[in-house]
Amino acid sequence: MKVYLETMGCQMNRLDSELVTDSLLAAGHEMIDNRPDADVVLYNTCSVRQHAEEKVYSRLGGDTRRKAHHKPRQILGVLGCMAQREGAELTNRFNGLNIVCAPGQLSRLPELIAAAAEGNRVVALDASRIEASRDAKSSSADSASADEVAFDAMDLARNYNHASPRTQAYVRVMKGCDNFCTYCIVPFVRGPERSRRPERILQEVSHLVEAGVSQVTLLGQTVNRYRFSDNAQTTRFSDLLAEVSDVPGLRRLRFVTSHPLDFTDDILHVMAERENICEYIHVPPQSGSDEVLRRMNRKYTRAQYDNLVDQAREIVPGVVLAGDFIVGFPGETEADHETSAELIRRSGFKNSFVFKYSPRPGTAAARTMLDDVPDEVKRRRNHELLAVQNEVGLAHHQSYIGETIEVLVEGPSVRADRQGFEPTPERTQLASRSRGEHIVHFIGPEKLTGQYVNVHITGATALGLQGDRQPGEE
Repeated sequence: MKVYLETMGCQMNRLDSELVTDSLLAAGHEMIDNRPDADVVLYNTCSVRQHAEEKVYSRLGGDTRRKAHHKPRQILGVLGCMAQREGAELTNRFNGLNIVCAPGQLSRLPELIAAAAEGNRVVALDASRIEASRDAKSSSADSASADEVAFDAMDLARNYNHASPRTQAYVRVMKGCDNFCTYCIVPFVRGPERSRRPERILQEVSHLVEAGVSQVTLLGQTVNRYRFSDNAQTTRFSDLLAEVSDVPGLRRLRFVTSHPLDFTDDILHVMAERENICEYIHVPPQSGSDEVLRRMNRKYTRAQYDNLVDQAREIVPGVVLAGDFIVGFPGETEADHETSAELIRRSGFKNSFVFKYSPRPGTAAARTMLDDVPDEVKRRRNHELLAVQNEVGLAHHQSYIGETIEVLVEGPSVRADRQGFEPTPERTQLASRSRGEHIVHFIGPEKLTGQYVNVHITGATALGLQGDRQPGEE
């Protein structure tokens, strides 16, 4: 069948969709980009913010109407975090919905599509946190639960030889989260933390590099909490970084996203010692106020976050930092808001993602705290923090003007058609990324896509860099 798959949310969802695509292709299906022409329409969803879920509701509303009037045999499916959070209620809300599939059940998707094609409505959910925790405790280090076996099998079964060779890839090192920040739904939809065996991660990275991948990004909901123990030894995240960096042929190694509480100096020292580990850290503070951090259950103070920034800059030369912030969290005052702005200035973030707080059903904040910051105040604070970040980001990027940096070319820029000339395969605006995750635009031929080139930086904005390809670069 022809399958349309749309991905929403984080890098973990993007990896899940890549693995789903591999499994569907292996099952004989065809992936297409045109939703109305598809036999199967799938949405890999996010539940972190209300806006993300509203987007899915809007898509499903249009799909179910079209299905009722024009394509009665079309299969509709919701995958990922939203599927786990709402479960069978989604099929009650949308009569035309055929499949609801949680993150831990994605390996079953080919069989779920087959069942739906026979007229069945299928709901495949992960075990609750209580059930999952019980399974994890009863499993020995050498006999993971069936869920864990499926989780590893799907990653290791990925297609390493696509028709279009890839230069970069994501690799999952753990799943789930046990932090229980009061605003966050992730621990409930992704389940408890489980770290993969290091040898399986190394096997996957090795296969990717053999297939032509030169940049790998290690993924986890809180990736620096990675810790795998068996009866012989314990592998910490810093140990894993060192082992993966030793894979022959791996040119760049990244990781996201980190929690400030678990970013210990041993990680920073490995970053400084290993040449192929990129000097980039995404470590969300969420707020600059100790009182707000306490209500968020972030388990660190502003002073501890400041110390992490200082240690990172001292130990890792040229480190580039990025953050996330939530504005309008219950009880946030103007003084609290100002501390977040001050934290952005002090930390010198390359960029920050700023989000308005929205209560997530089932979280501690939604159950126990009044959403007492008016929406117009949230919008204002959001704009104010973004303005501060733009100021800081511009200064950060301007510091690179005059330097020549290595970039990995991702392909034609989405802005290529806005230039003062007609783009051609031999001359277009290319988008690329530096080791520090800077977006760098320059003019060059499309054939540079997937290659590393040196670019002399000539200009900067709050969000990125512009430059000229060095003579002789091909």
